[in-house]
Amino acid sequence: MKKKLIFITEALWIGGIETALVNLLNRLDYDRYNVTCLILRDCQEMAYRITPKCRLIVSDRQHAVTFREGYRYKRMYNLMEEPQHASKLRRLIWRILRFLLRAPEARRYAAYVKKQLGGEHFDTAVIYSDRAAETAVRAVSADRFLMFYHHGAMRKEYHDELGYRQAEKVIAVSEALAEKLKAYRPCYAGKIIAVNNLIDVSGVQTKSMAMPEIVFPKDCFNIVSCGRLAPAKGMDLAIAACAKLVQDGLADIHWWIVGGGPEEASLRAQLRALRMDRYVTLLGMQDNPYPYIRQADLYVQPSRFEGHCVTVLEARLLAVPILATQNAAKEQLEDGKTGRLCKLDAASIADAAAELYRTPDLRQALREALRRHDFEHDNALILQKLYALL
Repeated sequence: MKKKLIFITEALWIGGIETALVNLLNRLDYDRYNVTCLILRDCQEMAYRITPKCRLIVSDRQHAVTFREGYRYKRMYNLMEEPQHASKLRRLIWRILRFLLRAPEARRYAAYVKKQLGGEHFDTAVIYSDRAAETAVRAVSADRFLMFYHHGAMRKEYHDELGYRQAEKVIAVSEALAEKLKAYRPCYAGKIIAVNNLIDVSGVQTKSMAMPEIVFPKDCFNIVSCGRLAPAKGMDLAIAACAKLVQDGLADIHWWIVGGGPEEASLRAQLRALRMDRYVTLLGMQDNPYPYIRQADLYVQPSRFEGHCVTVLEARLLAVPILATQNAAKEQLEDGKTGRLCKLDAASIADAAAELYRTPDLRQALREALRRHDFEHDNALILQKLYALL
């Protein structure tokens, strides 16, 4: 008899965590498992990528999607929505309302999901986003729970104690992240293990050959960075590094940034202040970023925090020379052999990028080393670890 699995996550918007989940769902052995994916917001940008063998359930507070019955307490939830550009008094009222309403609303929402699931029982429930942990634990009936942890930051990220307590294993997506999490949550250290993210080898390679909307100029040294426009991804450092490169005389460069997010306005202001509009282009969120990565002379990941960076993994697969901060990819790159690592500041990023700009032989050596790597062998080992847990 097939085992019944359910994966619970916040949403399927475009992002690294969501890409990793889609890759995992598509690689599972559906002869062994009946698989359900439950998302808690009607954000389905990546849903079309999931195999139809996986049942998708969408449980949104604002309106009914999969379930016939709507959520009765959405007004309570909406009262907790963070106000934008509000006065200090309005923000104080919001904080008080959030403090008073968060716990009772979360219990009501979990009860709603549990009722809609109709008592269905699963062998294993996998909490893929820790932000979905409370709902998963309260709403899903399962013999055992597993929980993934993806974030490089510790203090700045959400940690759900209910999820930690209920999970049989907490799966960090890299060895370094597992050690950081053990130090930050020592009472759960015995549960914490490391399993890397999978990569869709054929999918990334095929999608990278699509014709991009923008073809990079051949007379430029084209640098690409991908990631959510948020502080953790360090795109402000990329812009500052580009400014230093231009100031140091490298005028034939162009830096392309793929992604969207809350920092877009401040990054555009930074571009204007540094007069970098000619040298940096924000390409926005791209459903298929791989043609841009493939065109790059250099891929740069300037992140302040990462767990196991999916875009670095994808750039490695496409055999593009990679420069990353040590915070972004220390485990994923061997400095000088499969990529370059640098310190977490704009000057270090610029200096390392300039070195790679001036040494085409090094870039070619990095490309050749990456082409020799067997990513499907990595996937097989990762799946073996996951099957032992499921």
